Amino acid sequence: MDTFKRDTARLGSEQYDALIIGGGISGAWLALHCQQAGLKTALIDRGDYAGETSSSSSKLLHGGIRYLQQFQFTKVRESAMERAEFIYAAPHLSTAIPFIIPTYPDFSRSKFFLNCGMLAYSILCLGQNRLINNKAERIPRTRNINKTQLNALYDLDDVNTGGVVFFERHMFDSERMVLEILKTAADAGATVTNYVNADSLIVKDSRVLGVQACDTKSGDNFDIKAKLVINAAGPWIDGLNGSLPNAEQAPSINGFALGSHIVTRQISDHAIAVATELESDAALDRGGRHVFAIPWRGYSLIGTSYAEVESCDGDLSIKPEHVDELLAAINHGLPKAQLTRDDLISGYSGLYPLRTDNIKSTVYQGTGEYQIIDHAQANKIEGLVTALGAKFTTGRKLSALTLKVVAKKLGVSSRIDRRKLSASQYDDFLKFVSDLINDFGGSYSSETLQHLAHHYGSDARAVLALADSDVQLQSTIMPGQPDLLAQVAWAVIHEQALGLEDVLFRRLSIGLLGLDEAQLENVATLMAKLLNWDAVKQAAEVAHLSHRLKTIEAALRPTTR
Repeated sequence: MDTFKRDTARLGSEQYDALIIGGGISGAWLALHCQQAGLKTALIDRGDYAGETSSSSSKLLHGGIRYLQQFQFTKVRESAMERAEFIYAAPHLSTAIPFIIPTYPDFSRSKFFLNCGMLAYSILCLGQNRLINNKAERIPRTRNINKTQLNALYDLDDVNTGGVVFFERHMFDSERMVLEILKTAADAGATVTNYVNADSLIVKDSRVLGVQACDTKSGDNFDIKAKLVINAAGPWIDGLNGSLPNAEQAPSINGFALGSHIVTRQISDHAIAVATELESDAALDRGGRHVFAIPWRGYSLIGTSYAEVESCDGDLSIKPEHVDELLAAINHGLPKAQLTRDDLISGYSGLYPLRTDNIKSTVYQGTGEYQIIDHAQANKIEGLVTALGAKFTTGRKLSALTLKVVAKKLGVSSRIDRRKLSASQYDDFLKFVSDLINDFGGSYSSETLQHLAHHYGSDARAVLALADSDVQLQSTIMPGQPDLLAQVAWAVIHEQALGLEDVLFRRLSIGLLGLDEAQLENVATLMAKLLNWDAVKQAAEVAHLSHRLKTIEAALRPTTR
């Protein structure tokens, strides 16, 4: 039974225990955890799932090593343990990638000093492989490489002494992680619906009773009733909370920043942390804020830039100055890469909130701190809890802590079992991939089958069955990439994709890889058939996505400066 269907009629007719606002990583885990706790749960998002901050990261399940420089040892261990929880829940959605940190003769950047730090890091991470509970998915050990080995991977200057290689987990697509958690919540009984905006909170006698909502696709307005509303709208939480009585008594966001990434020609099959001339907030500074270059889909993903913005409602698209910052940073750290604007494929920006009393416009201030607000305590409003996340990797932890508050208020237990996500129904992922290649290798390339296995897990066979039903669906969307038109159909039929942007950016991510007009029109034609679009609607969808692609192009290669 396909449980992941939009059902606004159900939203407007039932009484829920918990209503979650926001379909990013925090909201997704909350939907699953609340439903697991026996609460009748609904989740809504004003746009598409993972449409904002959760889709705009470096796609890392970060093990917390950056907190070591800040002496935040608790955050180091928390991040490592939470990374393990993600790997346990969905091994197919991420893979271990080697990260290089170059070393130099001076003591603070020496191999000896860095290895001392790595020893401390490994001690803080003890127990993570037990949580992963899968020998094949364990985090590999840190190792050293010499100068010759480093320069074979990244042609650096002659001053380096080699480097230290540690391993992170990189998601193929962070949006798919969010989606799979939401689908698992729906399988457990939650009502999960995109493109439903919470226009306002329904408040009576200092108690929130639900929200006044609008289906932004149909224009229909309706109320959603709930014993408890959980605001997990990320940087936009104050849009609802600010209208409450005594709102000024509750904590609020006091700043915003944009983090940007660019997609370039691939400069190595190893990731690297490059020290820049940008100011760092580290207590132990190895030479400025680091920028990452990470191999992704045959390209390099480079980030993150940092720029403060005044509002969460302005233009949040990537800008030429963000691209300038990243190109300058990577070419400073890797001068022989010689990246230019001709090497750029795409880029994106994401908004995240700042919660600090000392905002510095030039210093990266992503603290990794999350916040849970019980508004009964903060500003005397019952029936509302706010959960503000900080990092993708700690989204599950934020949800678990929020559930303790929710469970106490609603009189249920907060104890829930660890569980695999719905698409993780395999015992051995490597064997699952091998079996998929044996069974379908006569019709599809190994690259395509591995791609489907990593993106869909145990649902990959169902995606292939859909492809086998129509020869058109067996075609790839663009040359050089394994994505099939069958994935477009799957997204529409099974994943609540309602528009071109939903599919190409948040179900497949192929929108970041340089689609041309003919490929875009081909996808639009298939979606028009599946969603019964007329010519006017199809043209509007193409125009909307073309505008986004042109906005990205204008940032990558501005004609006037």
